Amino acid sequence: MLVVTYNIQWGMGRDGIVDLERIARTIEGADLIALQEVERGWRPETGDQVARFAELFPRHHWVYGVAVDIDGSEVAADGRVHTHRRQYGNLILSRWPIASTRSWPLTKYPVHQRMNDQSILLEAVIEAPGGDLRFYNTHLNYLSQDQRRIQVEEVLKVLREAPLQGPVIVADGLDDATFRLDGVPALDRRRPTMPATAILVGDFNTWTSSPEYRRIVGDRDPNYGFMHGADRLADTLTVCGFSETAGITYPAKGEDVAQRIDYCFVTYDLVPAVKRAWIDEAADGSDHQPVWAELVPGKPA
Repeated sequence: MLVVTYNIQWGMGRDGIVDLERIARTIEGADLIALQEVERGWRPETGDQVARFAELFPRHHWVYGVAVDIDGSEVAADGRVHTHRRQYGNLILSRWPIASTRSWPLTKYPVHQRMNDQSILLEAVIEAPGGDLRFYNTHLNYLSQDQRRIQVEEVLKVLREAPLQGPVIVADGLDDATFRLDGVPALDRRRPTMPATAILVGDFNTWTSSPEYRRIVGDRDPNYGFMHGADRLADTLTVCGFSETAGITYPAKGEDVAQRIDYCFVTYDLVPAVKRAWIDEAADGSDHQPVWAELVPGKPA
């Protein structure tokens, strides 16, 4: 299973050219794809990027989570409204069926004389060959560490509580043949699940020495060093032996210093399944670099 996460900056590469085909070539071969900063009708020159990625990956299922949705409608001279939404957000593409999907807005607060936009957490329950798993795509606040701390807690709460709350439709005690809910027709396929196994990826806008990162993966023990504990998530790069300070996913840009701020995290049960992980440092289709992870097939529980 090949997983990739990539903040595509609406497809604008380092050469200033918007080229979604270049993005597609960069991530081709991936089974699970998470993209951030994907636009839909945000500006005329970028169009509907969700539809374009669906064309570029015709053998993948997809779901789109809207982070920012504002009006772009026009009213004709005769008063008729031509509804148009300007959107950008997160996109998930999966080689396997997406049994269910949900999206959560993450907390943000205004900051004086700064632009601050909405962040979300997008969930997809994937019917993977080795068993169902949850796949999460997020893009945390770029501006404020205080707000990222809040958002990390919200993300971890969803990951922790989702299996307890169950799938998007629950009917314990009813078998598939008699599954009914008021106003809901019988399912024509197996009932959705909400497995414990999860992969969390995205642009976290946080460096490995930050409190947010430490909250996700845990602290380094003074005697035994860094460990992957069952009460935390594991950074796939460190699982594969990379130093926490190694690698760059956001090269230096203007006043911004080079950083590793994009991640692929997995739950404890997936740690043995992580075969390799790497950063594609040759990619030039965005201001970020894609992060890849390969998981051994059949390992997810």
